[in-house]
Amino acid sequence: MEKTKVDKLKEMMKAKKEADEKKAEEPVSKDTAGTEEMMAQIKAAEEEAKTHYDKLLRVMAEFENYRKRIEREKTEQARFANQNVVSDLVLPLDDLDRVIEHLPKDATDEIKAISEGIELVRNHMLTALSKHGLTPVEVSPGQPFDPALHEAVSHVQSEEYPEGSIVQVMRKGYQLHDRLIRAPMVSVSKGE
Repeated sequence: MEKTKVDKLKEMMKAKKEADEKKAEEPVSKDTAGTEEMMAQIKAAEEEAKTHYDKLLRVMAEFENYRKRIEREKTEQARFANQNVVSDLVLPLDDLDRVIEHLPKDATDEIKAISEGIELVRNHMLTALSKHGLTPVEVSPGQPFDPALHEAVSHVQSEEYPEGSIVQVMRKGYQLHDRLIRAPMVSVSKGE
């Protein structure tokens, strides 16, 4: 009698099941050399991955520092972009101050009106420049001389001021934000 396809499949499944049971009964032989080699490769791969991860962290930290430095430089550049223009406009301020100083106090009404107009222009100009960060450096006679902030143009004997003190301000100084763009010119006391 001929076997049907279903019978053939049943026999094949039974044979496979018996083969699997025989395999399960046999003691498992471990290839220790192959396992150790595989473990060594896994360990080497883990070390390599750790090394690459450390490198990645360093590169990310360097990039973050670079990004922050560029951002600081960009901010600084924007903050002082107009330094040359502001420095050039300080000279006309000096000229306006000199004109105001030399106008007579007991002048006619016309000269007083001109004087007030000049002071108004000077004040508007100073206000406009202060909006961009320009501030005058405050200096007064008797204040201690600071070579980082003041420019000494002469030493004079003075009984009124102690040695190393400012006696006279000859030219105003200005700073842009926190950067000195022109030091005030001063005379410094030598003492008595």
